[in-house]
Amino acid sequence: MIETITVGRFKNYRKICEYLHEPIKTGKSKQLQLKDWKRYFEYERDGNAFVITKVYDAPKEKVRKAINDTSNYTSNNTKNIQSMIAYLQAKFDLDDNWYSFTDWYCEKLELMHKGICNAVYHPDEIDAVCEEYNISDSKLFCEYVSAAKSELKNMFLKALAYLDKKKKITYHDQYKFTYQLGKRTKGNVITDSLNEQIEENETTVCNDMNEDYKLSKKMKGRQLLKIIYSKEKLTKEFKELSLGMLQDDDYAINVLNCELSDQHPTFHPDYCSICKERPLISYYRGISITDMELEESDPECLALDITNRIRTKVRKSLMRSYRKPMKRADLQAIEKALFQQYYDKIDEDIILLADNDDVSDIEALFGESDNFTDNSDNWGNPVSMEHDFTIEEIVDMPTEGGYQNLP
Repeated sequence: MIETITVGRFKNYRKICEYLHEPIKTGKSKQLQLKDWKRYFEYERDGNAFVITKVYDAPKEKVRKAINDTSNYTSNNTKNIQSMIAYLQAKFDLDDNWYSFTDWYCEKLELMHKGICNAVYHPDEIDAVCEEYNISDSKLFCEYVSAAKSELKNMFLKALAYLDKKKKITYHDQYKFTYQLGKRTKGNVITDSLNEQIEENETTVCNDMNEDYKLSKKMKGRQLLKIIYSKEKLTKEFKELSLGMLQDDDYAINVLNCELSDQHPTFHPDYCSICKERPLISYYRGISITDMELEESDPECLALDITNRIRTKVRKSLMRSYRKPMKRADLQAIEKALFQQYYDKIDEDIILLADNDDVSDIEALFGESDNFTDNSDNWGNPVSMEHDFTIEEIVDMPTEGGYQNLP
């Protein structure tokens, strides 16, 4: 490779890839590619252009982590995620497109129903859904769906991390940024180059809003998203402030425009770039999987096992955090509406999910009594939201549809 490289200037990433006979990549794969080039030559970025300034006589050795480096360590304890690991390897169809978490849960993995997932974000739909499925407690419906999606996200991301550690998967954790391309058109770009910056921005916004509105004394940073997303006014302000921080950050906008120029061959900075005249209007986190080591298993049984684990965890959580009695009929109706795989009888499979819990605890969760919580006044003090489980982006906002890509 080195013998054919010379000092020179290239208009953009696409041109230097053509010169080096390298594939055009995006996101994390692109970052690793750019890092690998530095083993062969030195280069500088001048806007979108790449300038090779020096070529080495021999490639540099790859930097290898020390054996005791645990910075990216992932536990080998897969007890709680084994069914998700097996399900991914049994069900995955080779498709390297980016999908939001909601699309993964509902369309790719076929574990939840999309209409139910998205209804909790549209107040005018909540009552209609509750009426259709005979759910008497609309607040419980919203709490359950949000908690279930959070548990599924946790299981999904841990399974991906484990498979990545075992070199059985290639995936990218990225954001899709949407901006106003024209009066009636929207453009988008997908990248993981700003993941850390988004987390820092959102942490800052959450803490600032906590100071302004006294949201919680015990929670901080993005843990506050559960509280913020529970109020329409706070949600709107959070989005506006987070987007504003990105829009005002010259470095972030430059990164996005560089990615746009690489991802869209017809990109022109005067007409297609993100700027004040064509501002950002949203961003959503999602996952793309480009490769997977497949194994044969029974997807239907695995999906049911995943569903039962989520049901068990969510019911336990609600026992600690929900502030009023819950009817078992409501819980069952919510679960039947939400999950694509559902089994309504307690059996040995559900009892096995108890781990080290007493079987009586699981029977209390899935027994035959009509009321999940005693109707008397002696059902304990309400538990504040501040004592609930830690949350990483508890809410997965639905991906926006109908956007047009750059022409």
